[in-house]
Amino acid sequence: MSSVNPPPIAKGVAFFLVGVVAIHMAVTFLWNAPDNPIKDSVGGEVSGYMRPFFQQNWSLFAPNPVNAEDELLVRAQVADPQTGELTTTDWERPTLMEWTLVHHSPAPSRASRITSNLHRRIDSAWDDLTDEQQDIVSADYQDMSDWEPLADDLIAAQGGQTSSRVASMVRADRVATGYASQFARATWGEDVVAVQYQLRRTPVPRWNERMDPPENPSFTTQEFGWRPVLVDENQDEDAFADVIEGLTSG
Repeated sequence: MSSVNPPPIAKGVAFFLVGVVAIHMAVTFLWNAPDNPIKDSVGGEVSGYMRPFFQQNWSLFAPNPVNAEDELLVRAQVADPQTGELTTTDWERPTLMEWTLVHHSPAPSRASRITSNLHRRIDSAWDDLTDEQQDIVSADYQDMSDWEPLADDLIAAQGGQTSSRVASMVRADRVATGYASQFARATWGEDVVAVQYQLRRTPVPRWNERMDPPENPSFTTQEFGWRPVLVDENQDEDAFADVIEGLTSG
């Protein structure tokens, strides 16, 4: 019986798939490995690949089921175009707006979980910091210079050595500031000069309280410092503003 050789294209696809699996396993190994020089040098890339789809998180199941609602809040400082006087807005809750896309929708869009994913990313980076570093991130920064001042202060707080936890926190803070800037400009206009974001966690009612939940449930917050407006030239502000307007009117 003569053997049938697979066509070249099949061999190419097989080699490609094996390569993809090998790379995924290598990245997963780095993600779960203890801190080391290799992980520190590529920590940002590894984190960006693993989150949110490949992150190992069993919090949906016992013994640690999801037991809280996590939100990201935003407020801004707006300059009067005539006098330059700054006014601080009230806190807005974009996560609540996104949740409206989930109601009665079996397949909600990605827009329904942007700030929820941001909350997880920031909270995870925050938890890895020391108390001194958390105080640094909670402080105000006026001139960020591509977030180097924040990174330098966090590195100095751990003896001058960089690490993946500093890189993760700086990236998370920059992404959150970029989102907060877009949301603020869509909400309060182009005269926004600084933004601040806050993480809020509200425990869900206990099982025996589910039919009569408290009207004003208690919550905990993590407040981060003021940051200058960050607008990336590749962002489509008009499209973002249209989405926010649709969530507000909806």
